Amino acid sequence: MALSYSKRLLFGVLFAGTLLGTVELLLRITLPDDVWLMSWEREDGLLLYRSKTYVGGPVDPAERQRWRQGELSLRSGTDTVQHDGTVPWAVRTNAQGLREDKPIPPGRLADRQLLALGDSWMFGVNAPQGQSLPARLEETLPAALGVQTVEVVNGGIPGANAWHMLRRWHYLRDRIPIDGLILGLPHNAPDPEVPALRRAWYESARGLPAGRSRLYRGLRHLLHPLTRPHYPDLLGEGKDRDTEAMTVADLRTIIVDATDRGIPVWLVLWPNDMTSAQDVNFTLEDWVRPLADDLAGYGGHALRERRCWGSKDTWHPSARGYAAIAQVVTEVISASKKSSQLSPSPCP
Repeated sequence: MALSYSKRLLFGVLFAGTLLGTVELLLRITLPDDVWLMSWEREDGLLLYRSKTYVGGPVDPAERQRWRQGELSLRSGTDTVQHDGTVPWAVRTNAQGLREDKPIPPGRLADRQLLALGDSWMFGVNAPQGQSLPARLEETLPAALGVQTVEVVNGGIPGANAWHMLRRWHYLRDRIPIDGLILGLPHNAPDPEVPALRRAWYESARGLPAGRSRLYRGLRHLLHPLTRPHYPDLLGEGKDRDTEAMTVADLRTIIVDATDRGIPVWLVLWPNDMTSAQDVNFTLEDWVRPLADDLAGYGGHALRERRCWGSKDTWHPSARGYAAIAQVVTEVISASKKSSQLSPSPCP
């Protein structure tokens, strides 16, 4: 007796589902979890905090070259003590390469969860663990925002430029809850090799969303050449003309991407070093102007006192300096303050 059309269709669906399920199961048993991930989905901690440029000590030339090319070494699970002259400062990173004591789960850790991105200043070079800018903000923001707890995930990358900041944003934006984004204006200009590497990375950052199915990941690779880049306008005319244009374009891409997701963005401003901090006419207006319209707030601290700076390191703040910056940034976030004039208030 011939089966009806509906029964044949049902058996066909069951057979196809069983076949696909069996193949998926075999792939899960035989292949690691990260198989067929895109290159831009394999971002690591991007930490090279041991670089001689930032905290002293020998540098492996090959490792330094990898950093210059944007392929930074993973420094996950670090627990050590660095020194600013003779002054020690402890530093720990979690398994994700973030300067956090514990892994950041995909669920919420606090009433309000913010992500902080930047270079060595956001990472907190010279600041003992728990005294970086993000850590200080966890202490000052709850009362200012009227909540019990605030988590500020430290996504700072020593030596980073705006390209590295965007890479980290692109990696973390869908992996953890983010109620707000704090960007530190980077001190590092892109190296000469960056334009070509940056263009290649943006061309590869395309494709369908991530998924856990091995079959789906394989299909994504087949379709990858047909999909559009995630940031199609980023390399428009003039946006990689020079280091300033690249920095502004990359920062603006982060800001627009976040605001389109309903995430407010605040920009932290600061001097380049102790010498520039003494210039009372120092202003960052030229950097802020092309970004201001999309920012929820911006401001920073001038750090004009010697005690705001490291013991020997005059390129990074001391723990007091980070505390002073945190006071200003707390007001920027809680009151939507917008000022390109750096605060001259004393360091605590």
